[in-house]
Formats: sequence, C-alpha cells, structure tokens
Amino acid sequence: MNTETCAEINLDNLVHNIRAIQQQVSPSKVISVVKADAYGHGAVPVAKHLVKEGVQFFAVAQFQEAMELRESGIYLPILIFGRLFPDEITTAIKAGFRITLFGKEDVRWIEKTDKEQQPHVHVDVDTGMGRIGVLLDREPDFFDYLMASKHLIWEGLYSHFSTSDEKDKSYANLQLSRFNKILSQIKEKNNVPPMIHMANSGAILDMPESYFDAVRPGISLYGHYPTSETSQSINLKQVMTLKTFVTHIRKIPAGFSVSYGRRWTAKNPTTIAVLPIGYADGVRRSLTNVGDVLIQGKRYPIVGTVTMDHIMIDVGDDPINLGDEVIVWGDGEQGSIQILEVAEKIGTIPYELTCGVSKRVKRVYVGNSIKVQQ
Repeated sequence: MNTETCAEINLDNLVHNIRAIQQQVSPSKVISVVKADAYGHGAVPVAKHLVKEGVQFFAVAQFQEAMELRESGIYLPILIFGRLFPDEITTAIKAGFRITLFGKEDVRWIEKTDKEQQPHVHVDVDTGMGRIGVLLDREPDFFDYLMASKHLIWEGLYSHFSTSDEKDKSYANLQLSRFNKILSQIKEKNNVPPMIHMANSGAILDMPESYFDAVRPGISLYGHYPTSETSQSINLKQVMTLKTFVTHIRKIPAGFSVSYGRRWTAKNPTTIAVLPIGYADGVRRSLTNVGDVLIQGKRYPIVGTVTMDHIMIDVGDDPINLGDEVIVWGDGEQGSIQILEVAEKIGTIPYELTCGVSKRVKRVYVGNSIKVQQ
C-alpha cells in the first residue's frame, strides 16, 4: 500500500531528453537551464545527473542558485541570467560564475572589484522581449565600452525570444533578424565572443536557424513542450510524476455538497475519494471541478473546491481502496496525464505547475534501479 505523496523524478527520462536535444541541435552546445530548483525537479540532483551525461554548462536565474550548485560540488561554468549587484560580484568572480551584463553600469561595478581575476561575462541584448537586456538605442556605444575594458573576458552574447512557443513565428523571426543585425555589427569590430546563444525550448523545437553556438533548453529538458502550438520535433518524456494516495472513502447521497463554498453537489448517490494533497502542495485551486486524476488506470474528476491539504474525487461505484496510488500528473504503469494538458485546462503553462510543487512534497529520484530521496 502506497501512503506517500511525492514527486517522482525519473532520471532515465531526463537522460532521454538531454540526449534527444543534443542530437537535434548538434554541433551546437547545450546550456542546461536548472533555475527555480530545476523547474521544481531539484537542481542539485538534476545537475549532478546531467554532469554524468557530459553536460558542460549550466544556467540559473539568481546568484544564490549558482551558489547552491557550487556548494554541492558542481564546478562547471554556470551562467547567471539575473543582475548581480556589487555585494555579490566579488564572490561570483571567485566562484567562476558567468556574469550577465545589461549595460555600462554592470561593467563599472565589475571594474571596481579586485582585479586579480578576470570574470567571464555574457551580454544580454533586448531584441524585443521587453524585460531586461542591453537597449542599444539607449547605449549605442555599449560594445565599444565593453571592449575597451581590460578587466573582463567577453565569453558570450545572447538574447531571449518572447513568442517562440507560438505557432505564428513572425515576431520571433523579427527578434532573430535584430539579433543577427547586432552580430553583424560586432563582427565588423572583429571581436565576436565564442558563445552566441538565443534558442530556448520553443526555438529548439521549431527554429533551427537560431541555434548558433549554443542553445538553452529549459522546460523541454524536463519533458514538456512549452505550449500546444509548438511542434513535437523532439520526442520528450515527462520527468516528474506527482503522486498521492487515497486516505478516505465516503459514500454520499444525491444532493450532498462537497468542500468549501458548496461548488459541487452530487446529482446522484456516489462515492468520494479524499486525497491528502492540495494547493499547499502545488495542486492549483483553479483545478476545482475541471481537473482529474488517474486511479487504477482510469480517470476520475476532481470535485468541489481544491483545499489547502485535500482534494476530493468522484469515483462513482468503482471499487477504489484506501491506499490506492493516485497520479495527479505524469506517467504511471496504467496510464499518464500530460502536464501540458493539465496546464491548458486552467489557462497556464507547464512551467508554473512543476515550479509550484512545494517543498512539502518529497522528491523521489528513480532510474537505473536506483531510488534516492531529497
């Protein structure tokens, strides 16, 4: 009898995905994105497994995420997408992190630090994302300023697509043309960094012309297509399966309401299975009356308001038992529920669901007949 709520992380599927991505983009290198605790999968176990697969470069969003990897014994290059402030830069340089530049201010901050070590830097240029990145119309001489610095090793140049996961690639192609124009201008100065990268998961699937020297898979690494509008040019396998179990079975009469707000009422006599998982664990409240789960290979609907610690399932007259395993999403021996399907039911994306699985849910790592718990 299974009596554990957990997120099962299939490391064999992770390996399948990284190999499939590498094959698709070769000879471009792969920068594996493990930010946000590897999208909820566990950054340290995931990164260590990817190192065994020959991954040579990682990327995270924040300084503390990079420190977590370093302190776990991962000494490969780690690119930090977010801005580093002066109190973080000295430590980042000593740790060998790749620092992103967003303007002249970042160059000045680095130049004020200890000059003994030359940090490797990557420049993020805004080609239309409208979020962060160098705005060349505001700092047209930025690259001249950067190349004049004697304290930096300019290793990379990158940008980020905002619509590569949409069927209509017109804006993504506009961003790519802007990026190529910037590249041409840099080439005229005879100082092109060795790592040019732009392709995220959507572009890896659909825009091979954007591969350049390296690509940055995020959600695809964990087995999900960004949206249903991208192609499935790479065969991906879900890495996370969110599992729980049945703790209560209650027979209720017609007209009986379930959960907060009485948002669902039984039309006929039925059986309700109660599961010990809720929005505090990552099951979105918006799945109320629209989501479903998998029990004994069959789908059953979530009924009544999703609560902090429990969800209720209408199982009708089927012979469901206490302790039966339940799959909220992911793959099981008797079927699967794609996270993309769950996400689109409630108007979100797979990223938000996997990142939203809370620390209360134990991660269990499986693959190659090895099981590890975090």
